Amino acid sequence: MQLFAYNPIGQPDELLVWVGIVEAYPPPPVTIEIFGNPVSAELLPPGFEPLGDEVCDARGNPLNHRALFRLQWPETDERFQITVRVANAKTTLTSRRPPAHLPVKTAESFNLLLSSCYYQPNDKSRALADFIRAIKPSPDFTFLAGDQVYLDLPSQQNLPGNKKRLAQALGKKYYANWFSTSLGQPGLAHVLSHGPVLCVPDDHEFWNNFPLYQVQLGNTHDDQDRANWQELAQRLYERYQMSPAQARGFFRQDIEPLSMLFLDGRTQRDAVGDRMFSNATHVAIEQWAQDLVARKKNNQAAVGLLSSGQALLVEEPGRWARKLADMEMPNYKDFPVLTRALTALFEFEIPVIYITGDVHWGRIVEGVNQKGKKLFYEVIASPSRLIDTAFSDQKNELKNAWHSLFGDGKSFPKHPDAPCDLAGIKMGNLNLVTKHQQQGDHVALLRFHAIAGGLEFSVDYICTDPDEKKRRVYSSTQGPFKLLGF
Repeated sequence: MQLFAYNPIGQPDELLVWVGIVEAYPPPPVTIEIFGNPVSAELLPPGFEPLGDEVCDARGNPLNHRALFRLQWPETDERFQITVRVANAKTTLTSRRPPAHLPVKTAESFNLLLSSCYYQPNDKSRALADFIRAIKPSPDFTFLAGDQVYLDLPSQQNLPGNKKRLAQALGKKYYANWFSTSLGQPGLAHVLSHGPVLCVPDDHEFWNNFPLYQVQLGNTHDDQDRANWQELAQRLYERYQMSPAQARGFFRQDIEPLSMLFLDGRTQRDAVGDRMFSNATHVAIEQWAQDLVARKKNNQAAVGLLSSGQALLVEEPGRWARKLADMEMPNYKDFPVLTRALTALFEFEIPVIYITGDVHWGRIVEGVNQKGKKLFYEVIASPSRLIDTAFSDQKNELKNAWHSLFGDGKSFPKHPDAPCDLAGIKMGNLNLVTKHQQQGDHVALLRFHAIAGGLEFSVDYICTDPDEKKRRVYSSTQGPFKLLGF
């Protein structure tokens, strides 16, 4: 039997603990302790349910399960330890209750860890978790912004057509990441073990450019194969990553003066470019903007934080690019729901921070209105561990070896360069300027303080390359950036 637990985000008044038990039927009873003392824990419906990987014993009983427990937050503002016990096994995690207000400059910052695009097979030299454990100050909120798993990689894999065996093949990838501590290998277990944790899905939770078929992925060519893969991937995402607080397609949390809205722009996405968000998400976007405007009209500081699984400031891919590469948010007819809300906020001079991953490079873009007021920042961190790309990697390494002979080699030849040309991109009536470009494997820590009329934040880009010299050169602090929404 193997055991893992982590603290997914919940509603502001609830502490949730996800408990996964594999290789056991039926799942044994669970006890939970805080500060070493047993606590009351409500088992949420439907109780323990199969993880969705179709792994069964000889009698057909499912062996791998998960359940969610609701607890009361302890009376402390500090980080605390939670111990989960099952039979003779135990696991520990930590959490810290998000504050109602951002701390002032004289207090410790509120720290949000931003990470995305984690390819476990390339996390061998030095584990990503080791870097995250060493981050100072410690993250108060962990945001995994998509591609926590790569169900479609390696692209040469021969995924089975049989639905049960496909479930087992896809489930192994989640198992490798979530139960990595038990397996004695790198993975996401130690990253997830310091909550609260919020996971937003992107295409590789399904397959590249989901829901469109991909030439290199045989299991996406047939309608029924795509339907099977989508159903199984959706179930695995819901059982492993999704909190009940995200069930309607979004998650909202306010830490005044910051109002945070995280969107699922992937699981409801269609293949023709009509919709990427649910109806409830459309309403949530409009309500988020209206609440910020109401705060401003009430002479209260108001700053928005918005996120989805893709970059906001990108050019709209053309007819062929959106099929062969990626459908971006501007390709969808409901993208204006986002842009209208942002434009309305900028007209009221309410600033917004947009954070995401996805693109395999990092960047900070600043947006300033015609009066010179800073109203927008896009912060991207991607990847934490880069995927392998057949042929392209070899080509880039050979090209880089040649350029290195003349002193013009790149430190990260497999990573794409972060674009800095924003001439063809519009966001409201803002002037957009690239403030920072980040290369190589990395994560970002956003550190927030409340100031009079708004907030101040800095971004620590932490290079996670195994090479120490590269880490020194490519780790940096950007900011502080001030946003005034009063």
